[in-house]
Amino acid sequence: MFQFKQFSIHQENCAMKVTEIACIQGAYTPIATSAKSILDIGSGTGLLSLMVAQRFPQIEIDALEIDEQSFIQGEENIQASPFASQINCLHADVTHHLFTKKYDFIIVNPPFFENQLKSPNVIKNKAWHSTELTLEKLIGVIKNNLSQSGACSILLPIERKNELEHFISTHNLFLNQYLLIQPNENLQVKYFIAILSFQKTDLHIDNLTIKEKGVYTDRTNTLFKNFYLKL
Repeated sequence: MFQFKQFSIHQENCAMKVTEIACIQGAYTPIATSAKSILDIGSGTGLLSLMVAQRFPQIEIDALEIDEQSFIQGEENIQASPFASQINCLHADVTHHLFTKKYDFIIVNPPFFENQLKSPNVIKNKAWHSTELTLEKLIGVIKNNLSQSGACSILLPIERKNELEHFISTHNLFLNQYLLIQPNENLQVKYFIAILSFQKTDLHIDNLTIKEKGVYTDRTNTLFKNFYLKL
């Protein structure tokens, strides 16, 4: 179990566990205060939905998960939290689900790998590899379900930056912002969070170093202080 200040995450039945990088996405992602509806694609443990619900009490969230065991555990985590009334859990395949509205914001921490060596664990493959939902399909889903004034946050390893930019351009979406993430001061950028929308703006590039000399930087502490018990 992963205990946060305002909610708990049980994850023994989920292929995608709580990660530091996902917590950064949940804490950092900029969402307009005017946003009323959010779609969390591949909600897993419910982590991102819960972090967003804590930050934005006015928002209603649809948390969609395809894997049955992950969906059950994620729903249990959400129902046990103070934010249950904000979050609607959906057990569905996002590529086939019939949505009844466009969303003001979409947040997604998709499978990191595509066309790479897989594990013998089928559930883990579905979570970590884009065999079920390729990046190209995902961008199409985002385009089809995002409101014209809405935005999306997506987290990926840096190796997939050019690929993401290509698919965004072919779907008439625009990159508005990058957060480039270094694990520590001695390593190169390993992950990025991209903010995209239908609106063309100047691209803002931000940087985050998670740790320096083995401890969280001031920036990381600021992001995590409302969530992590020991901060």
